[in-house]
Amino acid sequence: MTEEKSKTADAASETTEAGAVAADSAAKATAAGGDSGAEEKAAPADGAPTGDEAAAEPDGAAKEDADGEAPQLDERRGIKMRVAVAVACIVVVAACAIATVVTTNFADYQKAVASYQRSAEALQERNEELDQAVASLQFLVNSGAQPLEPQLIADAQQLISEAKGAKDSVAPMPLTTDEIRTVTNKIRISGNYSQIIGRLNAAEDALEDSIALRELVVDPTASNVIERLRTVPHIIAAEAVTPENDPNGLLNQSEGYSSMVYFAYSLILQDKVYGDGVVGKGTSGGGSVEVYPTVELAEARNDYISQFDNTDLAPGYHEVVGSIVVRISDRLTPERQQKLADEVVEALTTLPDDEKE
Repeated sequence: MTEEKSKTADAASETTEAGAVAADSAAKATAAGGDSGAEEKAAPADGAPTGDEAAAEPDGAAKEDADGEAPQLDERRGIKMRVAVAVACIVVVAACAIATVVTTNFADYQKAVASYQRSAEALQERNEELDQAVASLQFLVNSGAQPLEPQLIADAQQLISEAKGAKDSVAPMPLTTDEIRTVTNKIRISGNYSQIIGRLNAAEDALEDSIALRELVVDPTASNVIERLRTVPHIIAAEAVTPENDPNGLLNQSEGYSSMVYFAYSLILQDKVYGDGVVGKGTSGGGSVEVYPTVELAEARNDYISQFDNTDLAPGYHEVVGSIVVRISDRLTPERQQKLADEVVEALTTLPDDEKE
């Protein structure tokens, strides 16, 4: 029994040793197979790199990738640089364009302002010229000097009012260039006072002449009348009456004349006229000039003489000039009477400046 147990134990021991050997063999086989599989697994296909080459391949690929990425990076940088330069150029061009527009607009504005100022100054000068013409005529009207034709005063005052109403003011300068140009154009065509100034000057001249004329024909002295009558063709003599030889007795009397001058006319046969001397022959020898202190008295005298027109006592042609009554002899034809009257009136009303001309 013990022997059988011993045999059994030996057999078990042998079996154990055989299992160990088998296990050891299996382990080695497994290790060998693993190595072989690894080698087969690691073995590359035909033409593939070996293990060393495979180990070296990542470094080469990395280098190639690095070498490939470098130009791409440079290209991207170049693109970015070109884009930046293009943007910068666009900005510069835009800035230059804006600057040009701003500069141009400002230059246009300055030109518009300068043009406005010149036009405004020109209008102001024209306004001053108008003001001077108005003031000159107004001064003459206010002087109190009376013209021979009183209506000229009223006409002058009306013209002054018209001239003041025609005056154009200088419009203020607006803000924008276009508005400045519009206002400037309006100013340029404003203030055309040539016609109204011409009328003012003409009215002043007429008023001055009428005032001077009134001085000639309103109560002039006898000597002045005689001096002027001597300039009339065919008047051969002129003489003033005195209190002693005044045929009418009106010299220096109330409502009478302040002087009376008779004149002889060569176209009338003086020896056929009754009376002695120029005063003695009276109006019949040629005519007479009766001078009154006022226009009203002269007109009243002329109205009185008119009562005898177309009668046997026909006084001949007669008319009023200022405060003078001019009378022409009825011994002349009506046409000749009118002609002589016109010549006498012209001589009496010729201003000194007209004589020089």
